[in-house]
Amino acid sequence: MKKQHFAEGEIAIFDEACIYKRGEYWQFRIWLAKENKYARKSLRTRSESTAIERGKAAYLEIYANL
Repeated sequence: MKKQHFAEGEIAIFDEACIYKRGEYWQFRIWLAKENKYARKSLRTRSESTAIERGKAAYLEIYANL
Protein backbone atom coordinates (compact mmCIF):
# COMPACT_ATOMS: atom_id res chain seq x y z
CA MET A 1 0.00 0.00 0.00
CA LYS A 2 1.62 3.19 -1.16
CA LYS A 3 1.14 6.53 0.48
CA GLN A 4 -0.75 8.90 -1.79
CA HIS A 5 -0.35 12.30 -0.16
CA PHE A 6 2.71 13.78 1.46
CA ALA A 7 2.58 16.87 3.64
CA GLU A 8 4.36 20.06 2.73
CA GLY A 9 8.04 19.69 3.52
CA GLU A 10 8.04 15.90 3.09
CA ILE A 11 10.00 14.25 0.28
CA ALA A 12 8.91 10.81 -0.94
CA ILE A 13 11.45 7.97 -0.95
CA PHE A 14 10.43 5.10 -3.27
CA ASP A 15 6.72 6.14 -2.95
CA GLU A 16 6.35 4.49 0.47
CA ALA A 17 8.66 6.27 2.87
CA CYS A 18 9.44 9.94 3.35
CA ILE A 19 12.03 12.25 4.75
CA TYR A 20 11.09 15.42 6.54
CA LYS A 21 12.81 18.17 8.45
CA ARG A 22 12.43 18.41 12.21
CA GLY A 23 14.14 21.49 13.50
CA GLU A 24 17.36 21.75 11.53
CA TYR A 25 17.90 18.03 10.89
CA TRP A 26 16.31 15.60 8.44
CA GLN A 27 14.39 12.54 9.65
CA PHE A 28 13.32 9.32 7.85
CA ARG A 29 9.93 7.68 8.39
CA ILE A 30 8.19 4.60 6.97
CA TRP A 31 4.96 2.88 7.99
CA LEU A 32 5.32 -0.80 8.92
CA ALA A 33 1.92 -2.35 8.30
CA LYS A 34 2.63 -5.65 10.07
CA GLU A 35 3.68 -3.87 13.26
CA ASN A 36 1.15 -1.02 12.95
CA LYS A 37 3.72 1.65 13.67
CA TYR A 38 6.27 3.95 12.08
CA ALA A 39 9.95 3.18 11.84
CA ARG A 40 11.78 6.46 12.37
CA LYS A 41 15.42 7.33 12.00
CA SER A 42 17.42 10.52 12.26
CA LEU A 43 19.52 11.08 9.16
CA ARG A 44 21.88 13.36 11.11
CA THR A 45 22.30 15.90 8.34
CA ARG A 46 21.16 19.37 7.42
CA SER A 47 21.74 18.87 3.70
CA GLU A 48 18.71 17.88 1.63
CA SER A 49 20.70 15.98 -1.01
CA THR A 50 22.58 13.98 1.65
CA ALA A 51 19.27 13.29 3.42
CA ILE A 52 17.77 11.84 0.23
CA GLU A 53 20.75 9.50 -0.21
CA ARG A 54 20.68 8.40 3.42
CA GLY A 55 16.89 8.00 3.27
CA LYS A 56 17.17 5.61 0.33
CA ALA A 57 19.85 3.63 2.18
CA ALA A 58 17.65 3.46 5.31
CA TYR A 59 14.68 2.27 3.23
CA LEU A 60 16.71 -0.53 1.66
CA GLU A 61 18.13 -1.53 5.05
CA ILE A 62 14.68 -1.78 6.65
CA TYR A 63 13.26 -3.84 3.78
CA ALA A 64 16.28 -6.15 3.85
CA ASN A 65 15.58 -6.83 7.53
CA LEU A 66 11.90 -7.59 6.92
